[in-house]
Amino acid sequence: MFPLTKTAGDVAGKTPLSAVARLPRAESGLGIASVLAWRNLVHDRARFVVTLIGIAFSVVLMAIQFGLLAGCVKTATSLVSHAGADFWIASHGTANVDQTVRLPQRWRFKVLAVSGVASADKLALWFSDWRRPDGRVEFVNIVGFDLDTGVGAPWNVVAGSVEDLHQPDSVIIDRLYAEKLGVRRLGETVEIHGVRARVVGFTDGIRAFTQSPYVFTSFENARRYAGFDEGQTSYLLVRAAPGADKAALQRRLQQALPMTDVLSAGQFSTMTARYWLLTTGAGTALVVGALLGVVVGIIVVAQTLYAATVERVSEYATLLAIGAPAGYLNRIVLQQAMISGVFGYGIGIVVAAALSAGAADSSFALVLPWQLAAGVAVVTLLMCGTASLVAIRKIKNIDPTMVFR
Repeated sequence: MFPLTKTAGDVAGKTPLSAVARLPRAESGLGIASVLAWRNLVHDRARFVVTLIGIAFSVVLMAIQFGLLAGCVKTATSLVSHAGADFWIASHGTANVDQTVRLPQRWRFKVLAVSGVASADKLALWFSDWRRPDGRVEFVNIVGFDLDTGVGAPWNVVAGSVEDLHQPDSVIIDRLYAEKLGVRRLGETVEIHGVRARVVGFTDGIRAFTQSPYVFTSFENARRYAGFDEGQTSYLLVRAAPGADKAALQRRLQQALPMTDVLSAGQFSTMTARYWLLTTGAGTALVVGALLGVVVGIIVVAQTLYAATVERVSEYATLLAIGAPAGYLNRIVLQQAMISGVFGYGIGIVVAAALSAGAADSSFALVLPWQLAAGVAVVTLLMCGTASLVAIRKIKNIDPTMVFR
């Protein structure tokens, strides 16, 4: 602490707060407690730097882990959220969008007969083998959609166009997986399930949670690439008529096709995210990693504040002896924690943002929206506030008479 007294004699005959009285007016305006908290921190700069590094590390760990969690959710649900359908009709018991059971196409006519349905489109989705130009085999997830309606079409097309899929044997892949699939440029030919395919376009940022890249093509091409029998589909994608009661429409669709699951886009997205994050353990691992960051931050800040309090225990005792309330001393310690938290967070979030930007071209998604950054800020300050309780407890046990001994 910024020294307030040199000897116990000051308590009897001099003004122990004379040092504080000499503070500039500007500092007094900020609050004496805040000034003392700041001077306590910078008095031992090496320890302050170590504290900031520990908090920054904690912030980076939390931001990266939660950023990966958010990125995984975005990746797992991207196909559903971008398809443009209000309802997905799937085989009964379907747990996620990537693992499908085939449906008869004729059920589409039952759907169209339901009041409130504007359209019903076929969507083929199936894993298949992709033979690269060099002969190596990779697994991909074929996405076949109706070219006339565009429901289920690729998005973020950065080379070529969706219209190019009208060409025979044409497919669109994401540029993030081009190297994995052995594709260096548009126009290259490969084999999918033993059938010729030509890459006519690239998308940007359409990741696959399974790491089997999505390959977009026409429904007819997808049927051949996936080995579908004629008259089969993976999903029926339904769009409601303008003004239709969607809750009532969902019930009518379920009644028309009781052997299927009729799911809203939101329900299917939630189911898919829950499946991949919980059943695979990926979500648990990421949350545990983020909590580890919180624990590290609490330990670092608590140790620093406790050590600083022990070093200046006689000065805290002096303040108590002259009548300073315990709440005032607690405020000094708490403000030390908050100052450390603000500076540590600032450093950590900049590093996390740089890592997020660097991962933009990788096959794994790391996102850092402002809501997540704000949440990490709140957690950081709570973490530092919790850590300050260790030092506050030490202050409560200080005997003010020790300065007279």
